[in-house]
Order: sequence, then C-alpha cells, then structure tokens
Amino acid sequence: MNQKLYRCIKNKKIKHSQAREAIFRVLQESEKCLMVSEIADRLVESYPKKISTNTIYRHLNLFVDCELVLVVQDDFKRAYYTIKEDRVMVFRVCLRCNGVKRLKIDEQSICNEFKDAEFITVHKRCQRCRK
Repeated sequence: MNQKLYRCIKNKKIKHSQAREAIFRVLQESEKCLMVSEIADRLVESYPKKISTNTIYRHLNLFVDCELVLVVQDDFKRAYYTIKEDRVMVFRVCLRCNGVKRLKIDEQSICNEFKDAEFITVHKRCQRCRK
C-alpha cells in the first residue's frame, strides 16, 4: 500500500479497505484525469467485486481531504480526479469539448506569481478541437 494512503487511513482512524486501495491504484496508474465513470470502468477490469458509485465518491472525497488527490472541474462542473504531485500542476480545459488534461510543464516555465499555487487551469482548445 502507498505510504501516503496508509498515513491518511491511520490519521483518519479508519479501517483499511481493499476497495479504497483499488480506487487509489486506478488513479496512480492513470496518466490522465479520470471522471468517476472512468474509474468505475477501470475497476471492473482490475477488481473482482462491484464497487458502487457512492463508495467511489466517498473514497475520492477522503483522498481529496487527505490531499492525495486533486479534483479539477470543467466549465460544466464535471469533476476529474488525479493523483496530487509535490509540485504545481497545470491542467488544460478545452473550450470546445471540455476535456481536462494534465500538462507536463517545467517548473521554471511557471512565473513567480504562481510558484506557490496548488494547481493552475488553462482554458484553451485541445489539439483535436483546433483542427
């Protein structure tokens, strides 16, 4: 189990759960930001039992509360989840399709004003929608 997840569970004084660990693993293994429906789809492939949508939301809220996961919303308030990194994270929200993508930005490219930001969202069209 991930050490940060273990500390979160210990600090919150809750029991270890295989479902919680499976949800966290799905987020860790994904390069992209995931909606709850995408997390549920990936759990079907990797976890033997069905996990309800309410359980997924509850565990995601715990992860966000423990600062393990970031939630980014598009313009329609749809939530996308991703593992939080120890540096400023930058996301692009497409103005046309509203897709959310984590961008790989060099820390030196971020101006001093935003160095201490938790995350930054940039609203611009994605490659697919620019064509």
